[in-house]
Amino acid sequence: MNTVIKNTVIEAWRERMQAYDRYMAALRGNGDEHGNGGGHGHSHGHGHGRGTQRFSYTNKPLDPLRMDDPVVNALFNILGTDAEVLDVGGGSGRLALPLATRAKQVTVVEPSEESVELLRERAAEASITNIAVINEPWEDVLEPTADIVLCSLVLHHVMDAAPFVTKLQKHTRDRVVIVEMMETPGAVEMPFYERVYGSAPTPLPGLPKVLELLWALRIFPDVNMVSPETAILDTNRESALEHLRRRLSVEEGTDADERLRAAMEDLLVDIPEGLTVRGALPRRSAIVSWRPACD
Repeated sequence: MNTVIKNTVIEAWRERMQAYDRYMAALRGNGDEHGNGGGHGHSHGHGHGRGTQRFSYTNKPLDPLRMDDPVVNALFNILGTDAEVLDVGGGSGRLALPLATRAKQVTVVEPSEESVELLRERAAEASITNIAVINEPWEDVLEPTADIVLCSLVLHHVMDAAPFVTKLQKHTRDRVVIVEMMETPGAVEMPFYERVYGSAPTPLPGLPKVLELLWALRIFPDVNMVSPETAILDTNRESALEHLRRRLSVEEGTDADERLRAAMEDLLVDIPEGLTVRGALPRRSAIVSWRPACD
């Protein structure tokens, strides 16, 4: 892929991120394009920066010994034995904790102090001792390297994605593994923006755009689609309302709040797993992995 096409893909990625940030800044009305700055440290909804933007389903405590998680099981197949893992943007340990039951060592790079505290609490509760934490933004991390460098549901938050990916490659001794979805987690909320404001933000880049970016960087990864999962917004209506108010910057008792409540009555569907959104596509995740080419 020539330089012109590469630059076009990278610029299109940035423009998508900037459009999303402009929309969200306008909702808050404070002119702060809270964006991603140079990269991951100011990401949307992954436990970094503003904690109110974290998705409840990604923050839910899960059993580190669980055997029914298709993403974890797919990662086990890559991991092998005695591997060292560097989990970039590992949050409160959703993947790091189960991986630590198989890996020799897992190091989590996570700038959010709140997420790091949760990670340490959950590791202690599970008696998992082979997890280390680097409480810094990825851009500031110089060491260590690892056999596997993992980045799950983070890249679609990153404004300057090309250097971010390049840095992932520099820190691996064997393989880079990215976990992404066909549609980013916030996609399930889009109908509520439409009902409340008459428009929705530009979607953050999902798997197709991630692959396009990697190809532009002359990275041609293996892609393993995992079993689809029902898109769950939340576990009950009260917490779903609070979640959506935060995400949509809706104040209680306003006209916008009335429109939000009406949308919830129309769109939310009770299923055994919790609350899904009428018409929402299943969440389809992929394990994207490659061995960086030698210089």
